[in-house]
Amino acid sequence: MQELSREPRTVQVKELEELLSEPRDEVVTTGVPVEEPPRTVQEAYTEAERFRGRAPRYLYMEPVVLALVLFSMAGVLIRVHLTRLFAYDRQPVYALVWAQMVGCFVMGICMRTKGVLLRFSPALNTGVTTGLCGSITTFSSWQLLAYQQFFNTDRGAHTRFKNFLGGMSVLASTMACAMGALRLGQMAGEELRLLFNYYLCTTKPGEPAPLDRINTKLLGGSYYAGDHGAWFGWDRWRTTDLALIVAGAASVVAAPIVVALAPGTRSVSIALLLGPVGTLVRWRLASFNPPHSWLKRRVPAALVGMPLGTFAANVLGSIVLAVVHILQTGVFVVPSVASCYVLAAVADGFCGCLTTVSTFSAEVSALGRRRSLAYASVSVVATQAFFLLICGIYFKTSTVDYAVC
Repeated sequence: MQELSREPRTVQVKELEELLSEPRDEVVTTGVPVEEPPRTVQEAYTEAERFRGRAPRYLYMEPVVLALVLFSMAGVLIRVHLTRLFAYDRQPVYALVWAQMVGCFVMGICMRTKGVLLRFSPALNTGVTTGLCGSITTFSSWQLLAYQQFFNTDRGAHTRFKNFLGGMSVLASTMACAMGALRLGQMAGEELRLLFNYYLCTTKPGEPAPLDRINTKLLGGSYYAGDHGAWFGWDRWRTTDLALIVAGAASVVAAPIVVALAPGTRSVSIALLLGPVGTLVRWRLASFNPPHSWLKRRVPAALVGMPLGTFAANVLGSIVLAVVHILQTGVFVVPSVASCYVLAAVADGFCGCLTTVSTFSAEVSALGRRRSLAYASVSVVATQAFFLLICGIYFKTSTVDYAVC
């Protein structure tokens, strides 16, 4: 039997169509597919290598990394300025909840219009969901606010039961707003998807709309047999990837210049430098989310299918934020303008981008009822336990219990 690479090119394309035409999930009558697990860029190119030889590594790594850098910086700016905008005297709700809702709303739209982003570039899809939405929302700051209410760090004149009610109010209100914004974004995304299918896409009679056959067209682009063989969406997303590379590289160069030349903005500009680091760490930890064959064989059956990568990122970022919260008291670090800028940048930039509420909410909505409840409860309890062990013990035994930065 001849090898696949030696067969006529038309045969390869035909076999590729048969391979990719197997549906990954069912499609409802509205044209919007049921929830599906996200496909990574690496998985797509691994499958493509069978028909097109080895895909160059730069075709997916550089655009994805620079897209994450670019969109994480944008997410930090949105979160910081939304928090400052809604922070005023006698505010009805705490300011951070608005950033959580905006990030979850955009995530909901992306969940329903993933095909639109994939048609332009898989890197764009990763940048918007993991980079932008994950950086607008933050799990660690949310848990710090809950800890401060549980243990009454402001020394309010009320009982411990009222402390418990305050902490539960922060947890419940944020969770409700995040899940509500996520669902609202999904509804908006469904309408945008239908509009895209109707107005912007043309199909042959009897064919499904382009976004409904996203699973039968790898990466959502059109493949063709030309002088260079069958390639997947190269004519659709090459320009987008190039734009992401240029914009991401420009943002990397511009951020240190802003830090050096604009001292008045260093409270935010330093956070822009550290934010992409947290986003990239979270992106790599997300590789431990399902499906993960190596991890699946080494964890208990009860943990199989659980998003352990997101859980690890949220817990790790909360631990780092707890340490930063202690350092801001000025006991271990001499208080200065520079040190306060750096500590604030670690909290807002690194920890804020390492942890995420948008992905956390999407995973809670995708898991089953019992598993989602267990996942959400363990995530909150674990982070609160670390805040208690790190901050609680320190402030209980230290003579300094307030932040100077």
